[in-house]
Amino acid sequence: MRLERYRRRRTLGAWRAFFQNPLAVLGLVIIVLFASMVIIHPLLMATLWAGEGDIYDPLTGYDAPVAERVVVATVSDPSTEVALVEARLKGDISANVGDRVVVTLQPAPPSGTHWLGTDTFGRDVFSMMLAGAWPTFIVGIGAALVSATLGTLMAVASAVFRGGTDRLLSKISDVLLLFPAPLAMIVLAGGTTTEFLTPLNFGVVYGVLAGGSTVAIVLRSHALTTVERPFIDAARVSGARGWYLAWRHLVPHMIPLAAATVLTSVVGAVVAHGFASWLAYSDELTNWGALMFIAVSFSSLQGLFPWNVFIAGATALSLFSAGFYLVSLGLKDAAFRGSDRHRSRRSRAARSHSGI
Repeated sequence: MRLERYRRRRTLGAWRAFFQNPLAVLGLVIIVLFASMVIIHPLLMATLWAGEGDIYDPLTGYDAPVAERVVVATVSDPSTEVALVEARLKGDISANVGDRVVVTLQPAPPSGTHWLGTDTFGRDVFSMMLAGAWPTFIVGIGAALVSATLGTLMAVASAVFRGGTDRLLSKISDVLLLFPAPLAMIVLAGGTTTEFLTPLNFGVVYGVLAGGSTVAIVLRSHALTTVERPFIDAARVSGARGWYLAWRHLVPHMIPLAAATVLTSVVGAVVAHGFASWLAYSDELTNWGALMFIAVSFSSLQGLFPWNVFIAGATALSLFSAGFYLVSLGLKDAAFRGSDRHRSRRSRAARSHSGI
């Protein structure tokens, strides 16, 4: 009973410390905002944008504005003139210098119809950014679950069984550490078929690389320290052995640090997936990295760099990663502050009881 009360007080103290950290709360708000995008996009397509799939579909939508321009050999006023080659690409293939032609304005700046403008192909950037939230969450969740499970199992097994088990798992972690997960995923993406590296597969493979290397090493150090504490010795004396000892007494003390370490792995997975898409190593066209790739690769088609497309993808990717990173810092701080506060209360209670 006293042990359960101790755990409850420690948990409450940790959560209190987390919500008192403004950066951690900001990170949580950012994650909730992006999570809402996963729900908002299909709702918009089914309600406000219903029947307008030809405009707001993130893959096939088209709504480029048009304007009348005079065809010239050398453009001196882009607001009224258009070069001959560009006129033939955008409007009339038979256009000649001096003709007045109607050309499409792509990419288009933000407007009331398109809040973030349109890209080089006339697609709504806001719809594309909303659609990119779902594959990004799949990558992050896959990496988090796999790295957390694998890293925790390896760390617990090393700390509880020691001996040959610890040496074998340590060697595995050392080998995987030679292949940094973000770089390894980009290289793997370039050497495999795009059909294999779906968002889920990407997250799972990244989770194996990160969980078996950095996550396992960090958690192993913490687990080895924890098993030397008196309450673990007391559990052994009472008959706890093997995986029961690990699950009942060791794992609960590793959860805060594991959560913080795993959330940092999510940042690496999301950034690596974005860069893989940017390098055209993925056929996931609604990814935020794909937005950046499209902006850079096809800017020469219209002679204008689509800053609205590039900034939308880069900002979404950066804010999403920052949200998880801030939450991981908050969890780590809460874990240590919560335990420190409880230890300080116990020491004050002991001093008052002894009359010091």
